[in-house]
Amino acid sequence: MFTIGDFSRLNAQRCPNKAAVLFHDRTLTYAALDVLSNRVAHALMARGLECGDRVAIMMFNCPEFVVVSQAVAKIGAILVPVNTRHATDEIAQLFRHCTPKLLFVEPDFYDIAAQAGARSVLVPLVKLDSAGLDEFCAGHSGALVERKVAPESAAAIMYTSGTTGSPKGIVVAHDKYLRIFHAVAIEMEVRERDIFQAVMPMFHNGGFASVLNPALMIGASVSCYGGRFEPERVLRDIERHKVTMTHLVPTMLDRVTSAAQAGDCDLSSLRKIHYGAMPMTAEILARARTVFDVQFFQGYGTTDAGLIARLTPEDHDLRPGMTGRPVFNTRSSIVDDDGKPVAVGEVGEVVVDGSTSGMIGYWHDEAQTGAVIRNGWIHTGDLARREADGFFTLVERRNFMIISGGENIYPSEVEKVLARHPLVREVAVFGVPDVNFGEAVCAAVVLAGQVSLSVQDVQQFCDGRLARYKFPRHLVILDELPRTATGKVAVGQLRGAALK
Repeated sequence: MFTIGDFSRLNAQRCPNKAAVLFHDRTLTYAALDVLSNRVAHALMARGLECGDRVAIMMFNCPEFVVVSQAVAKIGAILVPVNTRHATDEIAQLFRHCTPKLLFVEPDFYDIAAQAGARSVLVPLVKLDSAGLDEFCAGHSGALVERKVAPESAAAIMYTSGTTGSPKGIVVAHDKYLRIFHAVAIEMEVRERDIFQAVMPMFHNGGFASVLNPALMIGASVSCYGGRFEPERVLRDIERHKVTMTHLVPTMLDRVTSAAQAGDCDLSSLRKIHYGAMPMTAEILARARTVFDVQFFQGYGTTDAGLIARLTPEDHDLRPGMTGRPVFNTRSSIVDDDGKPVAVGEVGEVVVDGSTSGMIGYWHDEAQTGAVIRNGWIHTGDLARREADGFFTLVERRNFMIISGGENIYPSEVEKVLARHPLVREVAVFGVPDVNFGEAVCAAVVLAGQVSLSVQDVQQFCDGRLARYKFPRHLVILDELPRTATGKVAVGQLRGAALK
């Protein structure tokens, strides 16, 4: 079986002169990617790095990220992508947790990384721009890396706090990643002729496992979008590189749709838009489908469990609002609290057979690993309703569910109603403690313009649209919703602010 480091080697043989990575005015061919990643790999081994050693990287999407990720895989080390939005203390916590032997860092983040090392574990830093990479591997050969890497060995540690908890180091092996990449390529129709735009950050699986590596696996080209998200620049990159497909979270898609309506970029090359990572509202999707004449694919998965399901372009019309049908190479189910599959129409937890996809476990956290992987099944914490014909609809995360007066309330269903309010631009719903009912519904909203809104106005709008026990009892007005690096609403931060 192959490993991630084989992608550049195999495609250097198959299509050496084809663009592997496009970035601004730069092009890195598969032949160049293979040679350069070999040189970095030999330089890493010369520094004494062994299989299983951790190599961290803190960069925006760029060719150097791709080169380093291939080099690390070729020597059997473990890649540790660092969130570029992390604060110094968060990076220091990561250093203490996984003790990387080296950190490749973009010049803009060098100071904060050095401060984090001073507060925790002193990690050698390599300032990584194109010149820095050449300097790092100067004098080292671009010849084949001979080290044997076991497919079942760890490929990466993906740190994620999701939207509610503390950071967790999710360890994924090469063989499991290859199954995930294969599922993305087949189910989301990534083809060798495609130019796949990587807007999602590669330090998360949204960029690493849903765009970069599926494209490299089959020999497609990756258009790297670097830096902070700007919808107009996303469109200019599509025009410049003749992008055929892109992957966005719904909030990004909404802003890109608005920019496309207002702009004049040539988007005729674009054929497919993938979206996922958070619920898509009917309004955002409907508007995007009027602006972009493309095929839309919805992907559902988690960093812990990999890609779980997809919704095809045809399914968008035949089964609107559903999450999708399980992907072909992963065994999953929707089960009750006793682990038994629920019937059609019933709600249960989404679980994934760990022998087919997903993580090895959490880095140095046996207790949390045992709590999530039970009897070989990865418990996602996501609640879904089983539909007919193998489909299901995601309802809510188990720990997001609000229990008020003994009634289960799914925040997503309240959000869908409030999103239709003419004065509401964005909304997030969560539970807060209540002395009478245990929990009460709280809505945080961003208003559409210079308007005012009261909790009574919200309740009046909900009347006839929701059961009264689902009405928001508390309202928070914000200029913007706090979000994670992948665009998800940071519910834990919202709940904490509401409780102050």
